[in-house]
Amino acid sequence: MNIYFVRHGQTNENNKGYYYGKMDVYLNEKGLSQARKAAAFLSPIKFDEVYVSERKRTTETARIILQDHSQRVKLNVDKRINEMDFGSFEGKNYRDIKKLYPKEWEVWCSDWKNQSPPGGESYIQFYSRIHGFMDDILKLDRENILIVTHGGVVRSVYCYILNGNLDFFWKFASKNGDVTLIKYEYNNLYIDSITHVDI
Repeated sequence: MNIYFVRHGQTNENNKGYYYGKMDVYLNEKGLSQARKAAAFLSPIKFDEVYVSERKRTTETARIILQDHSQRVKLNVDKRINEMDFGSFEGKNYRDIKKLYPKEWEVWCSDWKNQSPPGGESYIQFYSRIHGFMDDILKLDRENILIVTHGGVVRSVYCYILNGNLDFFWKFASKNGDVTLIKYEYNNLYIDSITHVDI
């Protein structure tokens, strides 16, 4: 099985360095270009199944990829691959958060796995839903699966592959438009390639 993960194209919120997960925003011009570059890179692949998060930025990216493929594949929307919910930190950069929520920011930074932003979710909670999603994906009998999602989800999938070691979350980059090929063969899951389509 070939599982292609694509991080959605850039948004204005990415440009501003905002923490945002549940905010529902569209791609900007650069993001649209990145989606088209991902589509060109993936053009030889015929997808049997496509999954997106609930957010417009992933749906928009996936539709561009599939349109360029001239494929009519249903988009399976799965909330488990939504980006992490940053609660009160949503729509703010780290300078704003440190100023508005100094204690909460300090607590979160001191134990990022178990603590959560006010009204948001902890990384452990976030990882738990991604773990369940991946368990279900591996049960499928498909050749090529496309999953268009978010940077935090992609890095969490890397942790899943590395036996659930969450410390690896910060050891990988995940840029807008990146394409990661993960293979599942003979009960072995591994990262085959990570491609920056926008260089």
